[in-house]
Amino acid sequence: MHVYLSSRLTPSKIETPIDKLQAFTNILKNSDESDKTNLAIYIGDSVGDLRCLLEADIGIVIASSSSLRKIVTHFGVSFVPLFSALIKKQKEHVEGSAFGWKGLLGVLYTVSSWAEVHSFIIGS
Repeated sequence: MHVYLSSRLTPSKIETPIDKLQAFTNILKNSDESDKTNLAIYIGDSVGDLRCLLEADIGIVIASSSSLRKIVTHFGVSFVPLFSALIKKQKEHVEGSAFGWKGLLGVLYTVSSWAEVHSFIIGS
């Protein structure tokens, strides 16, 4: 898994949700598209992050605001704890299916702390 953070691909000031989406889109456009093992992961916590969260292969919501939860639920998007989704994927892998991870359409994964994000990305 590769994590791309690049200031040269993003505007110098990110002030609005549209700025965030443009910066995220620029990063995705400039990533290595030939490597299908890469996943686009976006981590956010507010309504201003929603477009990027839904655009990513895996949208992770950390300690979300109540307004984000209301809007997401209104549009039929579900919240799934990242830890339980990861356990499910590991069980599928043990049972013989390939360990591919693509986020589910209409699902955002939730975490309560950066430690959970670290465990997901790094593995410990």
